[in-house]
Amino acid sequence: MQRLTTAAPIDEATLTIYEETVAIIHRHLPPSLALLYATARRNSEGYLEWWTERQGLAKPFEALSDEEQLCVQSKRQQYQDILAGLIEQLIARGEEHSAYALQMLLTHSRELNCYSVNGEPVLINWAIVSKTAPLPVVVIPWWRRFLPWLLLLLLLLLITFSWWWSKKKPTEVPPPVHHEAPVTTPAAAPASTELTQANPSINLEKRKDFGRIKINLTWQQGNHKEPIDLDIAAFIRFKNGKISGAEALSKFLGNYDKPPYLLLQKDLREGNDQDGEWLFVNGSHWQDIDEVLVYSFIYGGADNWQGTNATITIYVPDQPPIKSTLTDSNQLNNVAAIARLKNVDGNINVERLDRFFPERKSLDKHYGWGFEWTAGASKN
Repeated sequence: MQRLTTAAPIDEATLTIYEETVAIIHRHLPPSLALLYATARRNSEGYLEWWTERQGLAKPFEALSDEEQLCVQSKRQQYQDILAGLIEQLIARGEEHSAYALQMLLTHSRELNCYSVNGEPVLINWAIVSKTAPLPVVVIPWWRRFLPWLLLLLLLLLITFSWWWSKKKPTEVPPPVHHEAPVTTPAAAPASTELTQANPSINLEKRKDFGRIKINLTWQQGNHKEPIDLDIAAFIRFKNGKISGAEALSKFLGNYDKPPYLLLQKDLREGNDQDGEWLFVNGSHWQDIDEVLVYSFIYGGADNWQGTNATITIYVPDQPPIKSTLTDSNQLNNVAAIARLKNVDGNINVERLDRFFPERKSLDKHYGWGFEWTAGASKN
């Protein structure tokens, strides 16, 4: 998260309205669209601050060149058009409260100040709603009120016509039927969220208990002659500042029910199991956790990650799976930082890292963890 600007003092009631509207945005919009609106926070002095999860250089709209302004303005209009379409869908589903909140947001967004963060629009000072805001009035076209009855009447007419036609037609001998084995279609897999360079993070809303968070590492053998052996591991930092981790090479598989609340299920010595490797995080203790950094390293079979298609899939109960695949690297770096799970006000912010290092100690130093490393660790 980075702070864009600090505005006027804010009271508790207005801040609550912002938080409720943000919850509606993230419930109905994908992260790339939800981040159009900056996050409102109140600092220790009681002033409203505007923050964004977008990464990159932040510039006020008026500081952009003409070409940059046109690009940002085009994206802004595109996102707001999608929001208008969502409002219509919410009204049709009877979710009038959410539709009204988003309509107020869209109405107040037309002439708002805008920042450009890495070329993406971010709006501030949005939806400052009066405490005496009127109740929503939804105008329904007259014909939509009678639409269910018209459909029912049409269905009855079709049934009557079908009965009349069957009585009118002469009886025909049906042709022989050739029975074939039924074709079964496999159940569709649940939709997943793919973290990419264009969509590098996703935010999971705060809940009392996130349950058992499962992280799976899989890879492909490709054209490598020797069996590829990858290991999954993780660092964990707690709210009290303590750090720990789980890593098979350091002979520390962790513990699920007590700190570090990480557990490696198994270590694939030969790297030939299609099920991959599993790391579990105890999401029931998420309020005690500040950050989990998931990484992997090549133990054998390859010099770099090219052709391995190494992918982690994060399973959070009641959420679509979240995937992140390492991009190919031609450098002789056998350690990869894949993703991290960050506790942001009780939410889980999942961020794609996709960074490569020659050793685990270099990864540690880059992200500022501060572990002490000793030479000689081996699976054997």
